[in-house]
Amino acid sequence: MSERETAVSAPFRHRNADHLRQVDLIFYYTQDKKWMSLDKAKKLIAIAEKTGLIKKESTGDYSLREDLREQKIPLGFRPTDEIFVIDESETADSLEKLLDDVADASKIGKKELAGEMERIRKQFDNLICPEAAIILLAKKYHVSYDKYKADLIKRIGE
Repeated sequence: MSERETAVSAPFRHRNADHLRQVDLIFYYTQDKKWMSLDKAKKLIAIAEKTGLIKKESTGDYSLREDLREQKIPLGFRPTDEIFVIDESETADSLEKLLDDVADASKIGKKELAGEMERIRKQFDNLICPEAAIILLAKKYHVSYDKYKADLIKRIGE
């Protein structure tokens, strides 16, 4: 588990909660553990949401990504400023990442795959969005899209 994943999952684990409000997360980071300032706590929450570690529910609460819920927090853990460094690959679009995966698995160029996506959309009279087309393309080339599924479905609904 990365340092950021550990820092983000810590308040959920220590409070044994599936959902926490933003104020609870900020209190945990700034007052309870004294790991960071208010601004840095807000920044960590924004980064965690952007990278998919936590998700903001319709109620306004945050929920932790499923695979992080059972992670152990090392005794004496204290995050460094590395948790605020965002790798470009972490913020890349899910559609783009899945297109890369399909290109790697099928040994077909991204331009050709993008053209194939457009042909798929035209077969459906452009009634499906690019997110649905990339899922169909992934299925055609037997590429797993499970790790992108939640984000793609969310984007289809928007």
